[in-house]
Order: sequence, then structure tokens, then C-alpha cells
Amino acid sequence: MIGRYSFEFFPPKSSVSSLALDTCLAGLESWQPEFSSMTYGAGGSSQAESFSAVRRLQKRGHVAAAHITAVGASAAEVNQAAQAFAGAGVDHLVALRGDSLNGAFIPHPQGYSYGADLVSGLRHWFDGTISVAAYPETHPEASSASADIGHLAAKVGAGASQIMTQYCYDTDALLGFADSIRGYAIDVPIVVGIMPIHDIQAIQRFSARCGATVPTKIVAQFERLSDSNDQFQLALEIALKQIDRLADQGLDQVHLYTLNRPQWVQGILHALTQSGLAKSA
Repeated sequence: MIGRYSFEFFPPKSSVSSLALDTCLAGLESWQPEFSSMTYGAGGSSQAESFSAVRRLQKRGHVAAAHITAVGASAAEVNQAAQAFAGAGVDHLVALRGDSLNGAFIPHPQGYSYGADLVSGLRHWFDGTISVAAYPETHPEASSASADIGHLAAKVGAGASQIMTQYCYDTDALLGFADSIRGYAIDVPIVVGIMPIHDIQAIQRFSARCGATVPTKIVAQFERLSDSNDQFQLALEIALKQIDRLADQGLDQVHLYTLNRPQWVQGILHALTQSGLAKSA
């Protein structure tokens, strides 16, 4: 079964991180993903950097997808930012309610309160692709799994083109989630987020904040290894096994988080190409 892949990058905030992004882009240049997304800072924290970084993607020949969030801005300001991306030739927006910089999400008084509102607002004028987020292990602010899927259904009903999942290392949970949303008559494509484990402690800390879990079996596997190359190979093995199993179940579109470092994505794609699983478009 042939799978398709896309990449995610984040905008640099210093000369050092700018060089890292350029190095990553150069390292992945031959891999022509279906699209490449660039994350976006909430409340104006990195909007200018994000726009500049999207332009860098475009200059290197990437089909760029720009993240848009509703945090800390009025609806008019959100649309203005999105229109700037569209004016620069971006035909794919990743529409995210987003998280407030401190604590629970607080809508702007003239802003979008929910992801579905954001999608609906964008759809008034934007005809391109709109991707929305989904949480296989349930969003940490959701009252229940069914309520969370209800919010997802509302985003799709408002005009979302496809779903992009949060990474999830529990493949059974991912497959169960995919079955659940089909039960809600959500029939847009599902793109599965794949986060290579570059640093097990960092992944555990980040996962605790965003509502994802790292299975104890995976943690134990990394704790048994002290050599960085062995840990690198284990990270590839975990990602490849998950991608292979997902593809067998029809989930053959993956979004690879690069972390602005090329080596993990390079290793995954080399292995997938050798096995005939990878295809960018």
C-alpha cells in the first residue's frame, strides 16, 4: 500500500535557529512532500516570523500550508493575517483554535471562540484547503471523548477539507479514534501526525502538556539504551512500525514533524521508500 507524506516546520526566532531551518530544508530537499506546514505563534508572538518562514518554504519549491490560530486576536485580525498568506500564494490553511499563552483558552472579545467558528469565518472568503486538528486521545480541555468528536464534526461541518491528528504513540487508540469519527459521518481525509522520538524526556514533558501519552513500554525501551545511535534507530523503528500498521488499515497519509532537524524524517523516508510505502503525491 502506497502512503503519502507531508512535513511540519516551525519558524526560527534567532540566527542560530534560522540556520537550523535552512539546514533542515536543504537536508530534506530531495523529498518533495505533498505539502509543508509552518506553525504560527499565538497572540502575535511569531506571526511575522511565520510569514517569513512560509515564504522561505515557497522559494524552495514547497507547497506551503500556513497555520492560523484564533488566540489573542479579533476575528478581523485573524482574517487579515490569513488573507496575507493567501495573497502570498498560500492555498492551504491549518485552522487551529490554539491555546492561550497562560492557562485555559480565553477568546478575544471580538474573536473566534471555537475552531468551528474559525473555519466558518475563513470559509466566507477562502476557497482553498482548510485542515483542522483532531485529538486521538481527546483534547485536554474536552469534557469527554464524544464531546471532543462533536467539536471535530462541527469543524468539518463548517467547511474543513481534512483532519490532521495530534501525534499518538498508541496505534490501537489511533485506529479506534478513526473508527469513532466515521461513526459520526465524518468522511473527510485523515492525515496522521507522526512525531519521531528525538528525546524521550522532552517528548514526555511535551506530551504531558498537550494531552498525549507515551506508553510505558516505549519509555522502557529508551531507558534500556544509552547510546544515542541506538536511540535514533529505535525512534525510526517505532515510527516505521506505526506507519506500516496504519497504512494496512487505510490511514496512509502521514504528517511528519521535522522539529527543524532532518535526520529522523530522512531515516523514516529512506526506509519507507525501500519498502515501497512512501509517496509524496
